Amino acid sequence: MRTLKVDHAHSMNNGIRFYSKRHKGYVCISTVNDEGIIKTEWKKMKKYEKEKSAEKKLFKLILCVVPFFTIFAILLKWAMRKEPMLGMRFLFLGYASMLLGVFVLTTYIERKKTKNAFKFHSAEHMVLNAYNKLQRVPTIDEIWQYSRFSNSCGTNITTQLVVTFMLMFVATFISNPLYMMLGMLFADIIVLIFLRCGLLNFMQILSTQKPTEQELLVAIEGMIVWLEHEKK
Repeated sequence: MRTLKVDHAHSMNNGIRFYSKRHKGYVCISTVNDEGIIKTEWKKMKKYEKEKSAEKKLFKLILCVVPFFTIFAILLKWAMRKEPMLGMRFLFLGYASMLLGVFVLTTYIERKKTKNAFKFHSAEHMVLNAYNKLQRVPTIDEIWQYSRFSNSCGTNITTQLVVTFMLMFVATFISNPLYMMLGMLFADIIVLIFLRCGLLNFMQILSTQKPTEQELLVAIEGMIVWLEHEKK
């Protein structure tokens, strides 16, 4: 039988969610309590839980983005008035800096609140990397051999945008307009290749943290239950 693929998983403060591909709306939730007891549940996600989570994240994002965006808009207006090319350069460099600043700030705030989510994030990546390679759920000894970074991590979206706009900024120093446009196109292609090869995982240093055996056991137990239900 062909190995079932995990399309989406999400780390939490006390565990990991593995979303079902075959049973839409269902999720395997693997958590651990203060006594170290691991609990796994197969349940249907409630709509209000998704909405509540999305609203909280959106509110936090707005609080972080508004100051950066205001300063960025004022400086961009000044640069465009002075010289169009200067404005274009500022647009690319400023947008990349703003994205990076928001990411670092939000990550710092989350780390101050809790570190467990970052450990579970690592455990989530490690169990999926091991599962995809071994074509089965790994043991606790095997999982340590796999990276806590993942090519499909959501952090890479930010990394991709930051690197792309930085390279486009460099391309604006090419005097020939045609070559400049080709340079920007080439930069976008290079970034996509780097993303596929796993060369853009470096910002996951901030969004993950080395897990303990407890987080890894939670990830393994969750994968076992997820796989049992996916096979049904």
